[in-house]
Amino acid sequence: MSAGEAGKELARRWLAEGWCGGDLDLADRIFAPGFVLRGRRVGPAGPREAARRIRASFADLAVDVDLQVAEGDRVVTHFTARGRHVAGYRGIPPSGRAASASGIQIWTLRDGLVVDDVNVFDEWGLVSQLR
Repeated sequence: MSAGEAGKELARRWLAEGWCGGDLDLADRIFAPGFVLRGRRVGPAGPREAARRIRASFADLAVDVDLQVAEGDRVVTHFTARGRHVAGYRGIPPSGRAASASGIQIWTLRDGLVVDDVNVFDEWGLVSQLR
């Protein structure tokens, strides 16, 4: 398997097993100890905490990988997440509504681990569905 294909598989695995499946310890096997998220060094604890918060706010979480592209040490994943709003999120009390939003994550990998993530998520689109 090429490095690009291995990186794509890592991204799919984190979304399926970490975000959707709740295996948050998987972060320690996917993200480097010095992992940087949007310019801040957070280590594996950063993605683990982000997934924990989302999983607490949205039940029936599902993530579809819409497109992946790999080049060199980078993997780009466009995804759509869906879930039911069951707990407070961004100050919005639980609505019980189904919601979905898309995002793009750009990962840089070294030695089989993710060292950097620059991402864009349609937070406004998600929040607007909850009100």
